[in-house]
Amino acid sequence: MASQITANIIKNGEPVDILYGRLSQEDDHAGDSNSIVNQRSYLEKYAADNGFQNPVFMADDGYSGTNFDRPAWQDIVTLIEAGLVRTLIVKDMSRLGREYLKVGELTELYFPSKGVRFIAVNDGVDSLVESSSDFNPIRNWANELHAKDTSRKVRSVKRMQAENGERLGGKPPYGYRKRDDDSKRLVPDEETKGVVQRIFKLCAEGKGPNQIARILRDDHVLNPTNQYYQQTGVACTRLDTTRPYNWCGATVANILSNPVYLGHTLNMQSSTLSYKNKQIFHRPPEEQVLVKNTHEAIIDQESWDTVQRVREHKRRPPKHMDAPGLFAGLVYCTDCGGYMVLCRTGKMKPEQYYFRCSTYGKRGKDACTPHHITEANLNAIVLDDLRRVTHFARTKKHQFAAYINRKNTAQLRKEMTATQRELDKMVKRNSDLSVLFKRLYEDNVLGKISNEQFRMLSADYNTEQKQLAAAIPEKQAKLEKLKASATNVDAFIEKASRYTDITELTPELLWLFIERIDIGERPGRYNRNGMQEVRIIYRDIGVVDSTMSAEDAESAEVHFIPSLEMVVQQMAAQTQVS
Repeated sequence: MASQITANIIKNGEPVDILYGRLSQEDDHAGDSNSIVNQRSYLEKYAADNGFQNPVFMADDGYSGTNFDRPAWQDIVTLIEAGLVRTLIVKDMSRLGREYLKVGELTELYFPSKGVRFIAVNDGVDSLVESSSDFNPIRNWANELHAKDTSRKVRSVKRMQAENGERLGGKPPYGYRKRDDDSKRLVPDEETKGVVQRIFKLCAEGKGPNQIARILRDDHVLNPTNQYYQQTGVACTRLDTTRPYNWCGATVANILSNPVYLGHTLNMQSSTLSYKNKQIFHRPPEEQVLVKNTHEAIIDQESWDTVQRVREHKRRPPKHMDAPGLFAGLVYCTDCGGYMVLCRTGKMKPEQYYFRCSTYGKRGKDACTPHHITEANLNAIVLDDLRRVTHFARTKKHQFAAYINRKNTAQLRKEMTATQRELDKMVKRNSDLSVLFKRLYEDNVLGKISNEQFRMLSADYNTEQKQLAAAIPEKQAKLEKLKASATNVDAFIEKASRYTDITELTPELLWLFIERIDIGERPGRYNRNGMQEVRIIYRDIGVVDSTMSAEDAESAEVHFIPSLEMVVQQMAAQTQVS
């Protein structure tokens, strides 16, 4: 090893002649002439023919010429700084490096200042012969051009490989292994794929990454780096064999967001800034390359979608609670659109836990009203309605599909019209503000309004325009989502067929079937007995009214079921009595 050679030279304390070789991966593709073995033979023959006694050979294999952070080269610099290098000999200038300015600095300034004789054999360069370095700037420039051209070709090849779905990474992701007959293809690893599936299941049940990490740690599940080390004997970065079960939340989060488990290959996620600057940066999603169905999936699409929705709406539980509420991220205020907060303390009984509008809690009664509903009541309402709807979907498939399609077509059209109207109003206001600002500026220039009035009014206009600039894209995205949406009754019926006996609600069930729940306000101040609307929006099918017309009930062959408003009213009355 180069470090041991360096230690021996420092221990002896005698200046030496160093033969230096370097080979990058790109140079290796060019053939055997530049191989480290051939470079060593060539340099040792030159040293013997020219009277250099007992030279020391040091080399960097697999390092780019634009990168000077190479192990052997750093050892050579250490020896030069210690005054222990008499002569440095390379096969040609490109072996020293391909960075024009850096190589020029070394040969023109650094080596002479340290008293090091520099020889590039093939280029006829010897620092003892002054005229031999006349063409060094041109050589260095040509070497850098070669590095630039090579980098461009390599990037082009990598892009082509990425678009063909070839895996560009080295170590396979946790849960997979390399295929025996093709190291660029993945197959599920029987030892670890079950852990990945368990991680997704725990997340679907409402557990966060840190909670999942604690569960795996308590169950003594080997973490990815230690698992790979035990399987292959290869030590990964940050391997800690003293804590083999030390999972962290970030590792779990990365697994939960990696599309490789759907059977897809995601390439070009990161790159270096340039062929000179090797600093790594992460590419934006639009520059990454996703190729679908390149290998066997470990996680099905339904489980993946459920987990992504759970993580998107997940909120941290209060410090005094171990876990978030059952409905975390699903319950919203009908009037202001803000999320509903589950209010619970250590002194409250579970049946006293209640939801309250977050806008009301933050800004008071002038912004919204409480929309108070107990968690127990909401649980009973949602469970009852979910059982009703899934039973209807299972037992009367054709009638259910007809009813949903008929109802949601009109509802979707109504919502699209309202959203388009709001968007048009926002776009017009934004255009009007631009005209107003221009007119305001002209009035200020003409002296019609003072500078103070201009600053005050322009500040108001700028603030409003910034708010519109943020709101318009959101409204456009909502409209596009509505245009692209279509009820998928078959998917809902298929899910309902798998859950024939729903006895209690779980986070997994809620996220699988329900998009969101809107809580309305009771009429009248502090009215705990009035009717309260609870609107359940089901995934794939939208809202399924709890009261249907006689025609709907007859065509669907179902019995009348009390409305959610009636159920809430009855529960509230029972609560008051008890």
